[in-house]
Amino acid sequence: MRDILKTEELEIPDGITVSIKSRVIVVTGPRGTLTKNVRHVNMDIRLIKGKTNQVTLAVWQGNRKHVACLRTVKSLISNMITGVTKVWAILFVWRCDSSSFREGLRI
Repeated sequence: MRDILKTEELEIPDGITVSIKSRVIVVTGPRGTLTKNVRHVNMDIRLIKGKTNQVTLAVWQGNRKHVACLRTVKSLISNMITGVTKVWAILFVWRCDSSSFREGLRI
């Protein structure tokens, strides 16, 4: 069954700049700039500026897989916003071939 219209909305916090041009999303924040190309996904992506900035994602006449892409692209943009605002502490887990224990490395 096809849905006529499905939409998702994502609010953009203050201090973050999002630009969208032909399904290429650029997110700029205090920690840098991230770019993601989602041209392969068939959907409308709009940036609504006002008192609160929002990104609106819409799929027209989409089947189950197209509608599932809405949440995926929304999560991608949300993760990009998190990536340009927060500092990440990376913990690598390294497993040695000759033994059965794990060592944690902090970088």
